[in-house]
Amino acid sequence: MNAYISSDLNMVRELDPKRHELALLQEDWIGKGGTIEVIPVGRTLFSPIPFNSETIPQPSGQKKNPSAVKIQKSAKGIEEEERLAEKLRAYYDRGVVAASKDLHISTRRANYIAAQYGVKFACRGSDAARQEDQAFVPKIKELILRGLTQEQMCAELIISRTTLRRICSQNGLKSRGKVNHKKDLTLVERIKAIRDLGCTRAVCARRLEINPKVLLRLVAEYEIDYPVSR
Repeated sequence: MNAYISSDLNMVRELDPKRHELALLQEDWIGKGGTIEVIPVGRTLFSPIPFNSETIPQPSGQKKNPSAVKIQKSAKGIEEEERLAEKLRAYYDRGVVAASKDLHISTRRANYIAAQYGVKFACRGSDAARQEDQAFVPKIKELILRGLTQEQMCAELIISRTTLRRICSQNGLKSRGKVNHKKDLTLVERIKAIRDLGCTRAVCARRLEINPKVLLRLVAEYEIDYPVSR
């Protein structure tokens, strides 16, 4: 007999007479000495494809079987994990984030494989990690002088923004965030107007309520002819 379960209340109520009839039939069957076997349903009955080393769940109400069946990984899956584990070892200094990005896998899977095959990653406080960060310092200084934004520097150095910010913070470097070109162009027009009034750069920065370094950047980037003194 097939059973249908619905979340619709009206349909559930309509099935009440049939439910009562089924209960009477079940009671009559048991009274005649019949038995009803409960068949446990597990995930693998509907989805036979295992995930990693999945264990078939035990039916509720039964004692846990210590010798539960453990689905083994396929030979192809093991071979793939071993191949990734060997590649992960080369990322000891660079870390799991760089490894997951280069190998096109999630950090969760990278950490899982690393734990299974004993692969270790250096923490950012290690000497190797600090030396790697220091190698970027002169390059970052050069890019800052060129006026590149953080996004442009990350693309140039092929590093994440988190890495860039960490190196800048540890070495006292100031990098530019995302540029608001519309705001810059408005400031440029106002700078030229104040310049034509004969004001000095210091006065111009105070009137615009901006940092003098911002004024210097705009003068250099937009090639504004603004003499140092009048």
